[in-house]
Amino acid sequence: MDPAKRAPAPGAASSAGGSIYDLGYRHYSGKRNGRGYAMWSLFAESSRSVWGFGRPMSAKAAPFILAGLYALPAVIQLAFSSVFSQRISAGDQVSLLTYSSYFPSLFFLVFFYCVAQAPELVCRDQRYQVLPLYFTRSMGKVEYALSRLGSLALALFVVLLVPVMALFVGDVLMKPDTIKAIGDELPKALPALPANAVISVGLASLSLAISSFSPRRAYAAIGIVAYILLMEAIPAAIYSIAQSSGSWLDKLFLLTPITSLNGSGYWFFGQPLNPQDFSGSLTSDSYLVAALASVVVATAVLAYRYRRISA
Repeated sequence: MDPAKRAPAPGAASSAGGSIYDLGYRHYSGKRNGRGYAMWSLFAESSRSVWGFGRPMSAKAAPFILAGLYALPAVIQLAFSSVFSQRISAGDQVSLLTYSSYFPSLFFLVFFYCVAQAPELVCRDQRYQVLPLYFTRSMGKVEYALSRLGSLALALFVVLLVPVMALFVGDVLMKPDTIKAIGDELPKALPALPANAVISVGLASLSLAISSFSPRRAYAAIGIVAYILLMEAIPAAIYSIAQSSGSWLDKLFLLTPITSLNGSGYWFFGQPLNPQDFSGSLTSDSYLVAALASVVVATAVLAYRYRRISA
């Protein structure tokens, strides 16, 4: 029989352009949860990834070691709270860590946390070219960026919150009346929640925006370090050299990412800025506005970067 006249196989629909075969795959007939559920799934997966869960032990080393080192001084103060209480009762002057001064004293550990974990969230997907698999489903590019941002911000908020809780418990245990101490310490500790939230979102948005421009984790980490160091050093150098030229030079400190976040925290606690730590005549109000503006700009850059990625 002539092959050109052979009849098509059963289940095949012939046409001038070819044949379509029904292989018998079962179509999905369940509930479709939409973009919200897709964002939540990626957020949950990212929250596990930023702590190294589901990965080898080496992936858990950096986040847990840095988080532990950041909380260690507060835990030590908690452990020796009874000793400090006796010294205070005896009239001795004891220098203790406070809610407002804790992050400015140990910010470099949180900074290293961002350097280690922000590239972990966004660089691998670009390097192994799996972003089209996310974007072909119900999740959009902006939703992907916001999910990653939310997971890193949550992780940073947890890192910042643990020592606050340790300080709160330690301060309560130093007082003879526990119930009264809780009522006295709670108003002092509550401003740490919004202050740490601003710091968390600020550092997360900035580090992810920089990391999203490189598929290599090493290059992204170097970019974060270089940007932070340059933006902290350049305004300080210009102000120290030409501060006699005019009072407007202190406005340059609004461009510093870490200093702005440090200064914004004092606004929530209602405390004046320490002249030894902050140069110029800027107030905590100005630093808070600068910190919120940096969050908006960094988030916009992050979203713009992923909108430009072809999928």
